[in-house]
Amino acid sequence: MWQRIQSLFFLLTILSNAAIYWLDLAVIQVGGKSFNFTLYKLQSAEGEVLYSSTMLAILCSICIVLSGVAFGMFKRRQVQIKLTQLLLLVQVAFLVAIFFVVDSTVTGMVQLESPIVDYGVGAYLPLIPFVFIFLAIKAIKKDEALVRAADRIR
Repeated sequence: MWQRIQSLFFLLTILSNAAIYWLDLAVIQVGGKSFNFTLYKLQSAEGEVLYSSTMLAILCSICIVLSGVAFGMFKRRQVQIKLTQLLLLVQVAFLVAIFFVVDSTVTGMVQLESPIVDYGVGAYLPLIPFVFIFLAIKAIKKDEALVRAADRIR
């Protein structure tokens, strides 16, 4: 299990998705006030919660759980490939949802002044697991081809 490169890719996917919980997705500035948008909420600099959402946290948790399950399916490569493809789809949905939720929240905050949105590291961090998931799919398919070639020789 650990000797396979896709296990490392799954572990890196889990770690990078887990890091999103502690990073700001965006900093929004409206009328001289600053607001931090995290995975769970939109919070003012004073600590007042203006918007609370668990959808992004649920999508991130689904990505982490799917990565862990796919990591454990090393003996059933065909199922692992399908599960990893589903993980890739959920990861893309998570990335799109981040920008959609932040933009819809910003348009809801529009007053007389236009808000300035500065996307943080947390908004772009889901791109890294996307690459690791893609590499894991390639490595699993390569292992499957190697096993099939060994079966033909027998």
